[in-house]
Amino acid sequence: MRHLSTSPSLSAAHRQHGLSLIELMVALVIGLIFAIAVLLVQSSLTKQNVEMSDVMQRDTQTRAALDLISRDLSNAGFMLGGAQSRCSVLLAYDSGIGGSQPFAQYPVSAASQPLTLPTSTPAGSTNYPSITPDPSAYGTKQQFTDMLFFTGATSALQTPGNGNPTAYVVQNSTTQAANGQGALKSSELPLASTAGLSVGDAALLRMPLNGKLVCFRVPIAAIGPSTSPSSTYISSSSSSLFPSTGYAPFNNQLIAAGALPPGGSLTNPNFVQSRLTDLGPQTSSNVQTVVYYIGQYANAGGGSYPVLVRAVLNAQTDMLVSPPVPVAAGVVSLQALFGVDESNSGSVTNYLTWPAVVSGKYTANVRSVLFALVTKSLQNDPGYTAPATIALPSPSLGPAQFTPYTVPTGTGGLPDYSHNHFSVIESEFAVRNQLWPH
Repeated sequence: MRHLSTSPSLSAAHRQHGLSLIELMVALVIGLIFAIAVLLVQSSLTKQNVEMSDVMQRDTQTRAALDLISRDLSNAGFMLGGAQSRCSVLLAYDSGIGGSQPFAQYPVSAASQPLTLPTSTPAGSTNYPSITPDPSAYGTKQQFTDMLFFTGATSALQTPGNGNPTAYVVQNSTTQAANGQGALKSSELPLASTAGLSVGDAALLRMPLNGKLVCFRVPIAAIGPSTSPSSTYISSSSSSLFPSTGYAPFNNQLIAAGALPPGGSLTNPNFVQSRLTDLGPQTSSNVQTVVYYIGQYANAGGGSYPVLVRAVLNAQTDMLVSPPVPVAAGVVSLQALFGVDESNSGSVTNYLTWPAVVSGKYTANVRSVLFALVTKSLQNDPGYTAPATIALPSPSLGPAQFTPYTVPTGTGGLPDYSHNHFSVIESEFAVRNQLWPH
């Protein structure tokens, strides 16, 4: 008997199943949709990570900058160490300044930015200093921002001089006063002793005047016997850091500071019993002026970027101690209001701009500084449009208000920040040497 058998190839063909063209297309579409979804989620997560990193980087740098400002401010006004009475105003002179006029240095002060800046020597004004370095990357289009100045010793515990007496007392000089000279016009200060003083040192002359302690930056240009009855003296007139005509040119600054009445002037008797303190060599940087301002620094893309910059100057020679250092990227505005104690009550009674502080003669009554920093994101966000202005909260005391920041849109020579995110950080610090006078 013959047995019929099924063909193996025919049986395998019946058992094999494949995808039709429609099924294959559906599968591809589903896979494509899934891949696109994954890419969209990944793109969104990447964008969020970039934004979070941007915000964290800005906040970290800005808060670090505020810590640095706080440290510098804590030493502002300590001209002679923590045990000395503070100076209401420090008057200085520098022949390298345009116009060769005396200017005033305060423990804290501010000037509008931008200024007309020199390249290596300081600039000055009648009522407040505008001592600022001029790095090549400085921006000339900054809006609504201040340049802040803190002048004082690098440490509140600094002991001036090189083991010298704390103070040299200015003696009476009747002969020089009678012939119209004296300290006022000759810059010669008759002292009880000049032991320990050296030519080339910087000194601080502290003079009580109209209820204020006025200080003068006094370079020691010469030491020796004088023709006056006093056997010893120092002279400053041959220095580029002091007027050749003596102390008389400081009268306008003394009037502006409220240390002299309108139309008043220094006289030789004002110098008697004043105290002179040796600060050591002029090249020493123990007394510094720290400047904060907004600069523009080049980026890798061939453009520029706003940066908060810190520069340190030798307050005895007005020269840069070191090159300016960027401390926080993305800062587009730095503003300050000054808390003053108009009634000497021990607390802030009003907030004023710096010009108002000077015009009101409250420079010796500044108790705190209120800062506002406006920062922008480090990356553009094409899908976001910034508001036209960024509001800054202002204090309730006093008429002074922070100026809202106008976001530039690329016109008038300004950059285009219209697709950047912005944030505002405010902080207030006490001026320690003003808050707790000795």
